[in-house]
Amino acid sequence: MRTLRERHGISREDMARRMGLSSHQLKKLEDAAVIIPVARLQVAAEVLGVSVGDFFPDETPEVAPQVDSSPMEHPQTRDLIEAYYAAPTSVRASFSALLTSLARR
Repeated sequence: MRTLRERHGISREDMARRMGLSSHQLKKLEDAAVIIPVARLQVAAEVLGVSVGDFFPDETPEVAPQVDSSPMEHPQTRDLIEAYYAAPTSVRASFSALLTSLARR
């Protein structure tokens, strides 16, 4: 986040103000001293005029893993779906936006 903020020429104080945070809180987020909630990440992306996916490095594996079956048959799929629907509506919306953004990269 710091790299994108600096690339856009936005001071920490201005970015924090626009995100509704203190400069100290933003520093903790930038230093990865705390986990940033998806909703805050969306706000940061809006302030910077970027997508949420831009906060994540583009790490494409050299060799794609082999998939033995349909993704719907994968054991983690059911866990993911159950966790998704157990979350509040606002969290589901943020999570969907995050995954959509990451999938476009």
